Amino acid sequence: MRRTWVWALAAAGAALLAVLCAFLMLSGPEEVSWAAGIGSFVLAAAALALTWPRRTPSPPALPPVATAPQVNNRMGDNSGTAVQAGTIRGPVTVHSPPTPTTPPVPGWVDTALPAHRADPRELGAHHAPPGPDGEDLPPYVARDVDADLDQRLAEVGAAPRGGLVLVTGASTAGKTRALAAALVRTLPERMLVAPPEDADLRPLPAWLAERARQAPQGWVVWLDDLDRHLSVSGLTPALVAELGHAGAVVAATIRQERLEALRPSATDHTPIPEGVGYAVLKTASVTIDRRWSDSERERARTSDDQRLAQAADGERFGVAEQLAAGPRLQEIWDNGPDNGHPRGYALVAAAVGLAQAGVSSPLTQKQLQAAHTAYLPAPPPLPEESDRAWEWATQPRSGQAGLLVPADHDGRRWRAFDYLTTPGPLPDAVWHTALNTVTDQERFTVGVAAYSAERTDIADAAWCPLADAGDARAMVGLGLLLLEVGRAGEAETWWSKAANAGNALAMVSLGSLLKASGRVGEAETWWRKAANVGDTDVMVDLGHLLLETGRVGEAETWWRKAANVGDTDVMVDLGHLLLETGQAGEAETWYRKAADTGDTGAMVSLGFLLKASGRVGEAETWWRKAADQYHISAMFYLGNLL
Repeated sequence: MRRTWVWALAAAGAALLAVLCAFLMLSGPEEVSWAAGIGSFVLAAAALALTWPRRTPSPPALPPVATAPQVNNRMGDNSGTAVQAGTIRGPVTVHSPPTPTTPPVPGWVDTALPAHRADPRELGAHHAPPGPDGEDLPPYVARDVDADLDQRLAEVGAAPRGGLVLVTGASTAGKTRALAAALVRTLPERMLVAPPEDADLRPLPAWLAERARQAPQGWVVWLDDLDRHLSVSGLTPALVAELGHAGAVVAATIRQERLEALRPSATDHTPIPEGVGYAVLKTASVTIDRRWSDSERERARTSDDQRLAQAADGERFGVAEQLAAGPRLQEIWDNGPDNGHPRGYALVAAAVGLAQAGVSSPLTQKQLQAAHTAYLPAPPPLPEESDRAWEWATQPRSGQAGLLVPADHDGRRWRAFDYLTTPGPLPDAVWHTALNTVTDQERFTVGVAAYSAERTDIADAAWCPLADAGDARAMVGLGLLLLEVGRAGEAETWWSKAANAGNALAMVSLGSLLKASGRVGEAETWWRKAANVGDTDVMVDLGHLLLETGRVGEAETWWRKAANVGDTDVMVDLGHLLLETGQAGEAETWYRKAADTGDTGAMVSLGFLLKASGRVGEAETWWRKAADQYHISAMFYLGNLL
């Protein structure tokens, strides 16, 4: 305020000085009078302007609001959403800050332990009758595939991209025990994590990378019964590679019948039929036979454990399945309806049927009761009471397991003993119960199982709601169903939606459809996009397309990328291409890599190259190996050579 008055007085003085000057310079009274008037006006205006209160520019006017008591908005530290207000009239919307995208680290990650300390029972091995000292599992008996398992684990353990070692076989063949024992032999100090069946594994690489100091030797991700993990885990070849970069390898088991039902073709590079498969299952698997070989039985007989010796005496069943009481449980179940337990039998049959229909989660008693009526025989006999039926189905046999086994500690969720099977196609009631029981994640798997069982109506019912909700995998499956009935335009629509959403399999399928209809340029565009996200199968197909149009160098580039990832088939194709372009030495390298994995076609091609370079003895060795695996061409070439 004081500064304002200073400026006002200064302005007044300046104005008076101006008037005085004018008076001295002007001669007439009229001029003097005029100057005085002007000076008075300037003086008054200056004083008024300088003494007027100063204001800052105002924002645009707001609509009038009702007055309210003042609110003290001061507050301390706050980590969440806070609202402070006076009297509120009308609706209020509070926008909370976005939830962090990375989920919290689950306990099963932080409770990892070295592989050599893992309990096979906790990993999924079947229980056995107790030994004389009360021990559960007998000592491990070496299996004929042990050397192969050790080699596979050593290879993926040393590879920068890691890898998946998959063991398959019938129930109670000894898959879990053999793989666990191989880990102890080859990767004993790696920290083992065993995710639950409902775990999403996509954040796992980041979690493991953050904890690298806890696992200086690396990690093992254990997935027993892999099919129960697939619908939720997000496991893909790309995720396996991400885990490899984080220092982890994946060790998994799967029953043979589930692998055959879910596995895409391992040799057919036509991508459309793979629309309902799980790409990760294309990994070459190690198969363990249910029936033990003579050498395996001999090793069991010479064991100090009497349980092993007794189990090895019977040649009709495998040693592991007898220890798990599988044949005994199967016999009890098969005779169930004729032994006064038709409802108990039906409850177990419903559990087996729902598992075959793709329901991997354990089931409640209520869910099993909803499906079991499809398996009740026509009276007579009349089914027993529900409580008695449930007791019969869950009663442990041989002190080990019942026909239904608990999947939790509270006995609220159950599974059928996985050794049991049901003959013939699944009843409609089981399929519909499966659709009404599963989560959205498992719903896709039910569609896969239905497609494999040639129940396209069930597959359509399973995938339609998912596709409408934006599930790209279901869109791919629906496109396949539509293509099979000649509705290629609708298939293209669904595949386009999924491809534009970033689904690589949709890009591959769409490209195949476009190429078949003569739209080669569009097909190449989509195949390139799929190849750029790491789909090795489409790299092979893209290479063939590029060769057809004379772009040999680009074809070689894509095939090299696929071969470096480990695609055995493309190693052979790359060898052919390199041989045709005068690069025989490198062609031999790729033929050898493929032949070392057991590819008989690579053995034959390598034999030709060796014979042409004068190394007939080596050529004979490789042709003999292929002939031993019944490769007809190898037999012919070997015969001519001899």
